[in-house]
Amino acid sequence: MTTGTLAAPLAPAHRSSAPVWWLVLRQELTELWMGGRVLTYLVLYGLLMSLTAFLLATNTELNLLPLRQNIVVAVTSALTFGLFIGLAIGAESVSGERERATLEPLLLTPCSPRQVVGGKFLSAMSAWPAAMLLTLPYLVVLAQGHAVLGSALVWGGVVGTLLATMFVGISLIVSIWSESSRVSLFICLLVYAASLIPAQLPTEFLRSPAGVALTLVDPVESASQFLDRVVGSGQQLSQAWPYLASPVVASLLTLAALFGYAAPRLRLMARA
Repeated sequence: MTTGTLAAPLAPAHRSSAPVWWLVLRQELTELWMGGRVLTYLVLYGLLMSLTAFLLATNTELNLLPLRQNIVVAVTSALTFGLFIGLAIGAESVSGERERATLEPLLLTPCSPRQVVGGKFLSAMSAWPAAMLLTLPYLVVLAQGHAVLGSALVWGGVVGTLLATMFVGISLIVSIWSESSRVSLFICLLVYAASLIPAQLPTEFLRSPAGVALTLVDPVESASQFLDRVVGSGQQLSQAWPYLASPVVASLLTLAALFGYAAPRLRLMARA
């Protein structure tokens, strides 16, 4: 965002019936989308999804996977690539304003810090629906008319929204307490990388009692297992719901921490 972009739109808050969070959201969306930042991320996302779809369609070993499993791989890839966009946007959202000295006009407006953070949260979340929409053509081609497409879109959207809420919320919490966007992004990348570690563990361990417990606790791996069961294996929700519990709880706890603790403590200078 350019310096001072949010100061002008928020100045006439008293003369406008629109709440401050809406003014912040509108300005953030303008900067993110019209400025081309999100579009750049989406282009990279499209390239990664194109590569994934190409490998699923042409690689001999991957091509031996059942159709349902191909869809699961594609949806999981969409989550892995797409959620990073919201994380990167959120990581810079507050700390970047602090670096550019554009946070002060926001804090001087007669509004709750929660409204400022709320507008930034919703703007960072806006990238996920766009990423999911870009995933649709790849899923249509890979599904080959199979009814699993509907299940993949519904549950991929639900799980992706829960994880996007968690990652964007975490990135904003880190950004609120970071002096610079570089520090904020570095910490968020560590969190993102740590969330992917369970997926790299041996299958034998993941099937053990300790591995199952880890899977149920880790929101990302739990979401992946949920998609594998519901979309890949066709299980009923009544059987697979324990794997959905972790993403739901994690997203709710993140929102509580963001708006209940971090947002009210938004300050011009970051706190240690």
